[in-house]
Amino acid sequence: MTGGKQLVSIRYLDQFKLYENQSGLMSYAERAVRKAVNILERSYCSRLELSTFEGGERRREDSVIVSMTTFPARIGYVHLAIKSLLSQTVIPEKLILWLAKDQFRDVAIPEQLRALCAYGLEIRFCDEDLLAHKKYYYAMRTFPEQVIVTYDDDIIYPEDSLEKLLMMHRKFPDAIICNRGREIEMNGGFVAPYKDWKVSGRIPAGLPSYRVMASTGAGTLYPPHCMPEETFDVEKIRALALTADDLWMKVMSIHGGVPVVKTQTRCKALCISKGKQDITLAHQNVDQKLNDQVMKNLLTQYPQVLHTLLEDEGKYEQAIHL
Repeated sequence: MTGGKQLVSIRYLDQFKLYENQSGLMSYAERAVRKAVNILERSYCSRLELSTFEGGERRREDSVIVSMTTFPARIGYVHLAIKSLLSQTVIPEKLILWLAKDQFRDVAIPEQLRALCAYGLEIRFCDEDLLAHKKYYYAMRTFPEQVIVTYDDDIIYPEDSLEKLLMMHRKFPDAIICNRGREIEMNGGFVAPYKDWKVSGRIPAGLPSYRVMASTGAGTLYPPHCMPEETFDVEKIRALALTADDLWMKVMSIHGGVPVVKTQTRCKALCISKGKQDITLAHQNVDQKLNDQVMKNLLTQYPQVLHTLLEDEGKYEQAIHL
């Protein structure tokens, strides 16, 4: 039992959330429903009292580190995401927010964020700003023997998000587990454009696959030592995929021989609060095909990854026709 009446209201709102469709397009009615649910969910979460996070009978996972990052433009509302993570049905050993020192030298940490440090949040400063890569990089380097779970700073998460990941992790202890993933489409022996990768593809939940790319910010679990050492090569991150951490982690996981397993075949749209800067970045990465260029560069650097993706596609096609 978590969160009292207000959290019950958030659970109630979950039934009105729409499933993400493959095209990513929504009708005016669907947009209106999603906007209304988002507003209500943010309102409930913002009003959660700090006493909500005290006591209770929730299970604690002492080997699990929840890790996230943010930057100055979002520091004013990252507490909403953190409140939803502090309200999970399962409590991690640590919940860490990584901030780049240079970005926050002259930026005050809001009181509503600092207040959460008394209820399980840790704020840690790191020397190098690796953009979104900070959410996995420093946690994996600092806690190499722990399970690392990454989340984003602008999403209000369902209260069973972490529990779903851990349940699937027990079934597939050597795989990367995600609550949301895109299916990498293949076309004529090559990787199809990023815009064609489906959120709700044909690969079902509970099936290990190299062609599922985890959406690392929607809740992604990494077992200890699952990523190859090359994952942490800062020069290569900066040269190849600084603005595309999901693609970098996907290619590195294939490079290391680690498949991905989804906890659910279809994913309901998460409550996201986006500013103009976030929307611009999304357009750059998808509409301007920057993700396609990043993927092309990564496959040039790691050509064996393409062979693995093609083999994975072939095995899946054989399985569904048996």
